[in-house]
Amino acid sequence: FKNLSKSFCVLVDSFEELEHDYINYLSKFVVIRPVGPLFKTPKATGARDIRGDFMKSDDCIEWLNSRAPASVVYISFGSIVYLPQQQVTEIAYGLLNSHVSFLWVLRPPPKEFGVPPHVLPDGFLEGTRDKGRVVQWSPQEEVLAHPSVACFLTHCGWNSSMEALTLGVPMLTFPAWGDQVTNAKFLVDVFGVGIKLGYGQSENKVVSRDEVKKRLLEATVGPKAEELKQNALKWKNAAVAACGSSARNLDAFVKDIKKRDAVSVNEI
Repeated sequence: FKNLSKSFCVLVDSFEELEHDYINYLSKFVVIRPVGPLFKTPKATGARDIRGDFMKSDDCIEWLNSRAPASVVYISFGSIVYLPQQQVTEIAYGLLNSHVSFLWVLRPPPKEFGVPPHVLPDGFLEGTRDKGRVVQWSPQEEVLAHPSVACFLTHCGWNSSMEALTLGVPMLTFPAWGDQVTNAKFLVDVFGVGIKLGYGQSENKVVSRDEVKKRLLEATVGPKAEELKQNALKWKNAAVAACGSSARNLDAFVKDIKKRDAVSVNEI
């Protein structure tokens, strides 16, 4: 932040309603223009609309089409978070014991990590064949927009958090490090759209299968699940409404650039 005052403007992938107090505070030091959410909201439709993606994307959407509304837990920890094998095992047994439907993105680890791929417990895929799918990739925005998705078990990266907030999806938070931990805190305690599962690597603790089961059920059935969903829909509506102010902020930024360019030309 020490160089913040040297900037004439800072664009942020957020929206006014979400972080009003913090935007106002930072605006004392530099012009802050929220221009989020910075992704195109997908249609909540079927596989025929996912032309050009990998075959697996069609498979994911087709499978979601076969599930009941608000019945599926979507699980993804981004592209760089690598869970310990023991934690993957506990999540797997938590899913198995909870009997919830799930779509789990379990990516191979990046080569530079130098670690082996995760191994699921013996019999897990067979035991959950009627309830879940495990894939290496999914079209996340389309998945989160699908009406069958009830909640999102996430590492709380900002892109994933913004996508879920904008699409009205409650979250089970499981951050690994850095800003993910702060994001998770806000999702649970400030925005009211999340339930804490754990703090992953930052806590250096394995969350047990019993705790995974408990939190999965809490986030998908009962009064807490309904409360989370109502809060998530509130933020979804706020994000949609913010598109107008975000567009105006972007236009204002472009005008500022043009003015500065004009001044620079006149000074030459």
